[in-house]
Amino acid sequence: MNSPRVPPPMPPGATGPASMHPGATGPASNHAASSSRSNSYPQMTLNAMLNSPARLAQPHLHPDKINGALWFGIDPCVNSFIRATWQAYYMGPWKSWRKVPDERRESWWQTFVKNFYWDPEFNDLVYGLWKKETWTTFGERISKKKRQQKKPKYINEADWTLLLEHWATDAAKKKSKKAAKSDPVGKGSHKHNAGPRSFARIEYNMMVASGTNERPSFTDLVRATHTRPDGTFVDYRAEELVTQAELGATQLSNTDGSPWSPSVSSTPSRLKINKAYLKNAKGKRGHVYGLGSAQYREQAPSSRFSNGLTHNLELEMRVEVLRQASKV
Repeated sequence: MNSPRVPPPMPPGATGPASMHPGATGPASNHAASSSRSNSYPQMTLNAMLNSPARLAQPHLHPDKINGALWFGIDPCVNSFIRATWQAYYMGPWKSWRKVPDERRESWWQTFVKNFYWDPEFNDLVYGLWKKETWTTFGERISKKKRQQKKPKYINEADWTLLLEHWATDAAKKKSKKAAKSDPVGKGSHKHNAGPRSFARIEYNMMVASGTNERPSFTDLVRATHTRPDGTFVDYRAEELVTQAELGATQLSNTDGSPWSPSVSSTPSRLKINKAYLKNAKGKRGHVYGLGSAQYREQAPSSRFSNGLTHNLELEMRVEVLRQASKV
């Protein structure tokens, strides 16, 4: 038998779980609230949760933090609530997200839905970031306890014993050894100096410090998260990508032939630097090397993420071209 669990703490500003009206779908039942992700859940139940007026009283989420809203990676309370939820309701010998039963995953997601509010247009984005935070922290915490051979408080003795028995098998040992030796780029494991701070939080702080609503360039963010106090890089590939991007952006600025092209001695624009960085930093699975959680601020994690980031960047560049053309 599993011991009684303590529910996760409510996020700041929360008034308690949103009340549900049986059978209610709310005015947005045909809106994006019927998220493409929602087909794993009873449709009426999920719609009732998403459209419940009571959710308006819960802490708000928004990627641009409008009116003091919270967001993943920037405000620690959001990620802490997610971790507290799965730990409070961990009730089986689950060594990874994939081993968690669907009904348990659904319960964790519904708990999050009841305790936060976001605009329907962000349903897929919020679900993607919630899922990423859940599976990532789940795997990291369990793996850490495995290495330490120390049972965490949220796993009971019976389940921990089953996990230890699994990890002791030859198949599990072989898989673990293979994972430890993996190096997809052949240049060592990814290193950074951000510590426990998320890249999204560091990026947001850099934007606030600049006094503008413009995010730092990808290379500025990589420098802030991958260099020592003396300016030297702690990661070989990060240094290589930054150098290539800045050189490529400078060459692009000096050869594009546009009437507002900067002079040879000027610094290339943030957009051109970002475009040059993406050219070499995109991985096969969609992840962009060196950007961490900052790359997921407005795009849900997926295999097509880097394509979405490229599309947004191209749109920004078109807008900038039109803005500059209007000045000529």
